Formats: sequence, C-alpha cells, structure tokens
Amino acid sequence: MVRNKNISVIIPAAGSSARLNAGTSKQFILLDNKPLLFYSLDQFLVLDNLQEIIVVSNDISGTKSLLDNYGGDKSKIKIVAGGELRQDSVLLGFKELNPNTTLVIIHDVARPLFDLNDLEKCINCAEANGACVLACPVSDTIKKAKYDNDRLVVETTIDRRNLYAVQTPQVFQYKLLGEVYKKYCEICVDKPVVTDEAKLVELLGGKVDLVIGKRSNIKITYPEDLKLAEAILQNQKQELEIAR
Repeated sequence: MVRNKNISVIIPAAGSSARLNAGTSKQFILLDNKPLLFYSLDQFLVLDNLQEIIVVSNDISGTKSLLDNYGGDKSKIKIVAGGELRQDSVLLGFKELNPNTTLVIIHDVARPLFDLNDLEKCINCAEANGACVLACPVSDTIKKAKYDNDRLVVETTIDRRNLYAVQTPQVFQYKLLGEVYKKYCEICVDKPVVTDEAKLVELLGGKVDLVIGKRSNIKITYPEDLKLAEAILQNQKQELEIAR
C-alpha cells in the first residue's frame, strides 16, 4: 500500500481530433468559451498532494500560448512533446514525472466533465490495490460485426451483463506503472496498440479495479458530443445555483 501520496497527473493532448473536424487539437477546442484543457486543469489543481501536471502535446508553442491565458496556478504545469500514438505520448509524459511520485493519474483532455468525488474513489482504490479506472455499465445491445463482401453484417450478439465502458481519469501506483512499462518494452517486440494504460496492466497479468463513474463524463470525439457536453455543463450550473 502507498503510505505517502505524491500525486502526478499526465494529460495526453497530442491527438489530431480528426473525427471532430475541428482543425485543431482537442485541448484548444472551446466548451462554453473555455478551452477543454482548462477544465481538467481546474479539477486537478484542487487535489491534495498534487505535485505536478504533465501536459503532453504535439504543439508545444500553441500550448504555451494557451497556458499564458490560464488564470489558475501554472507553477505545477509542465508541457512535454508527444508521440505518434496515445500510448507513446503517455510514456513520454511518464518519463518526465518526478521520481518521488507515488500515484499517477492519466486523463484524456477530451473528458472535461469528470467528477472529483469519483476521482477520489479511484485514488483511494489505486492506493490500496495498484490500478483503478472509472467505468460505466454498457446499456446498449452490443453486436460484433464483420464485412461480407460489401455488406456490414452481424456476426454475433455479445452478452452485455459484464461489459463496462471505460473512462478516464485512471489511477496507477507509480511503481506498478513503471514495472509495466519496463516489461512491455522488453517483451512486446511489435508493441501492440493499446488504447489505455489499464490494458498494459492487463497484458502483463495485473488486475485493474473498476469504480463506477457517471455517464456525464463523456468523451468529446464527434461534433455532436460538444453539443451534449454544453447541455450537461448548463445542467450542472443550474443544479449548483439551486443548491445555493
């Protein structure tokens, strides 16, 4: 168990956002006139025991210019260059972490509306068990499909009872993640593509705990996701006003 929490955050923000058709990286996209990156920074900077936030970007100068307009504490924020794939960018961020780190939070910049209480649950879970991710039970019927000549047809229907849609933030013990990266680089010659670091833990036989998150923690991938995020954000603001 981790006894002294020193928390570091890695925010991969090097993607091209091609499916969003925005012509810019997601960190720069505005949600309610505020860049997506700022939402994550605001949340993480209130964490106890936070020692640093590593923003991984393929537009260093643009990210620096963006942060010049950020009104929060910039002293703990560092920008590093990203790689070709998301997994490459996160590894590059990991290599820049303070070696005193005990817990690593990895969070996609495309999820601006995560809940701090859910993150705290993940932190406590990872502190105890090693690796923890946010997830929601799958509610849609899921079908595996294949192409039959020019037709896309159903191959089978998958039992959804044990299926979960994984989100970020994800939290890992620093030592565990370091061991995982070392083994991955030694064993996996072809370096299979992984879409999150939890998959690396799974590939090497480790266990990953799930904490049930909120469906409002959407990932902004397509243009309609921005509209949905705006609606969720407005609803959250209204709820706060009512609570006051």
